[in-house]
Amino acid sequence: MAIIKKTRERTRERTRTRTTPDHVDMANRMPNNNVMKCFTAVFKPLIFTQLVLCTILLWTQVDVSNHCSYAKCIVCNEPSKMPILRLWSSTELPDYFDNIQNIFNRLGYRNQPMSGSPSWDVYWCHEYPGREFFSRFVNARRSTDPAYQKVNHFPGIGEIVTKSRLVKEGGKFIPPAFLIPEEKDAFFKEVNDNAAKNRTWMQKGRHQGGVLIKDTKDLDLKSPTIIQEFVANPFLIEGYKFNMGVYIVLTSIDPLRAYILDSTVSLRFGGKKYIHGNYVDGTTYNTDIKGRQMSYSIASIWTKLKRFAYGRIKTLNHHFQEKGNSSIVRKQIYEAVRDVLVTRERPMQLHKNSPPNSNNLQGIFFEIMRCDFLIDDNLGVHLIEINMSPDLSADSHPSEKIFKEHVGFNCFHGPLLTDVRKHGVRSSSLSSLRVSDINAGIAVCYNQKCVECQEKDCSICTHCMSKEAVYMIKLAYAEHINRQNLRRVYPEEMTREEAVTYDDTEDVNLSVNNRLTRAWFRAKCIGDSYWCN
Repeated sequence: MAIIKKTRERTRERTRTRTTPDHVDMANRMPNNNVMKCFTAVFKPLIFTQLVLCTILLWTQVDVSNHCSYAKCIVCNEPSKMPILRLWSSTELPDYFDNIQNIFNRLGYRNQPMSGSPSWDVYWCHEYPGREFFSRFVNARRSTDPAYQKVNHFPGIGEIVTKSRLVKEGGKFIPPAFLIPEEKDAFFKEVNDNAAKNRTWMQKGRHQGGVLIKDTKDLDLKSPTIIQEFVANPFLIEGYKFNMGVYIVLTSIDPLRAYILDSTVSLRFGGKKYIHGNYVDGTTYNTDIKGRQMSYSIASIWTKLKRFAYGRIKTLNHHFQEKGNSSIVRKQIYEAVRDVLVTRERPMQLHKNSPPNSNNLQGIFFEIMRCDFLIDDNLGVHLIEINMSPDLSADSHPSEKIFKEHVGFNCFHGPLLTDVRKHGVRSSSLSSLRVSDINAGIAVCYNQKCVECQEKDCSICTHCMSKEAVYMIKLAYAEHINRQNLRRVYPEEMTREEAVTYDDTEDVNLSVNNRLTRAWFRAKCIGDSYWCN
């Protein structure tokens, strides 16, 4: 025991007296205590002042978004270094603007009143702003060239979203419809020629309003309305009729580029259970705005959404699977959206020069729309209408608020991040893209024939593109990498096998820009599966 005790004492003594040169050197490099005190005395009050300022702003309910970034709420940013959101409405700003502001604030934007500086980054219009606004915008752009600015409506978007134009053009997925009173005779001819089919017809307003189902003899044939065939065999969930809203982001008209939000849909149910043939009570077949709340009252829907966290897409697919392959519905929706956009592309392009000299506004406009679909009991898809500026207001139900924020964040994210203002310096993020980023078709472009751009296949080679074409491809590239949960609906995504075997002779009727964009996406897919479906 004595030996152990002496060993421990010697060990402790060596530990106390050990001072290596490293320890001495570190001790010599430590700052003087007085210097540390001086440093703390100078900078601690500054940090404390920032905390107090942000606390006061929150306490007094000042518009914090103008002073503190949502991403860095404690450390205040200078407002001049934050991109600007400007909201416009011909009337008092609607309630749903509050949620739009919140989404943009989370993306790092600050709000600016209409009376503020003419400088802005995103101009969000509730209604279609009209020719006068576009004229002012084009004139301002010619003088300042603000390439970073974005406007949430295309000139001529009414060619797609106006009910009368949509039904007049028709399509594979749009139920037959007639404009009254202009097409009254055509309507009666359709009824008489197909009397054996015993079809049901509904009447609705050309702009807004509910749907009424009446006998043919009771229809109003004098007021400007739309008479359309009623889908009498809707797919039901626990006896309730519903429609599903699919969100579309349109980023370009020429070339046509459009995306579908593939992660969720809006759901609206009838107020009461649907009874086939009994149309006295309109709440059984009308799926209005109040029907959004119904999805939280239907047990099979709410259980999957809340308890199992399935999400709306998986919940609907589970119900569709009982009737057959749920992927059929998704495929038809993509086809229906693509069909409408391609059909209305040419009429919309006529608005490119309205106002004059606006044909160089590539990448400035974007559009968020909602396509409302009805699914029948055979899993057939019917496009009912397309809405411009879909409602993104936060409803009273907490889940609905989260849903709207998800829609807004994903739909705003892709088109807004192609050109942004960073750190107070207004510049194009596209300028940071290298030519190697957008290069495609290496095997083609390094062929001897493409050195001098002699073949049509060489059009996808950057050294064969015009300056405008390179910028167009850069926009397509930036949208793809920033797309979040958006999926490209046009040009349609392909598998690698489809891209390799695709017959481009089908594209001869497309515009030059559409042919180039499709060929470029196809070449990117062949070279890298990241660009494939």
